[in-house]
Amino acid sequence: MKIMKWIVLLPVAAFPYTIWIVGRIADVGGREPPGVSPVILLGLFWLAGLVGTIITFWQSFWGKWEGRKLALASMLIKLFHIQNYIVLFLGAMFLFAIPMVPVLIWVVDVLTIFLSGLVGLAAVFRCRVEGRLSNRTAVVNGILQFLFCVDIFSAIWVYRNTKEAFLS
Repeated sequence: MKIMKWIVLLPVAAFPYTIWIVGRIADVGGREPPGVSPVILLGLFWLAGLVGTIITFWQSFWGKWEGRKLALASMLIKLFHIQNYIVLFLGAMFLFAIPMVPVLIWVVDVLTIFLSGLVGLAAVFRCRVEGRLSNRTAVVNGILQFLFCVDIFSAIWVYRNTKEAFLS
């Protein structure tokens, strides 16, 4: 059962990479239209990630995750997303002339930060409940989990600074 906690986070970690799968299925220069709308397919991948984050948040609420392990999961997910952000940013720069490409990339970025932010928020919540973070620190880091770029620094900070519970 312990491995299932980590497996439900796989769609969250993989979501930003699904744009490449969706793009390949859509095959913009293809001979026939795709069988499934790329937008619907991307939405289904996002919903799978959302289900994973809701399950993780629920487990965090009921104490099925240790705060430090959840902080590690959040940090790993956010670090795993960095490569995709770089490639998408470069792709948006080169494909800026095609109107919908930058918009799609921006939407995927926002949806990705929302999913990983919820996992980070669950980690911050759990660490606060366990006494590893003060109220003020938990609120600040909870907000930072949803801000582009600083979310990564916040996730690393939460993981590194929650080794021992310092509040009784």
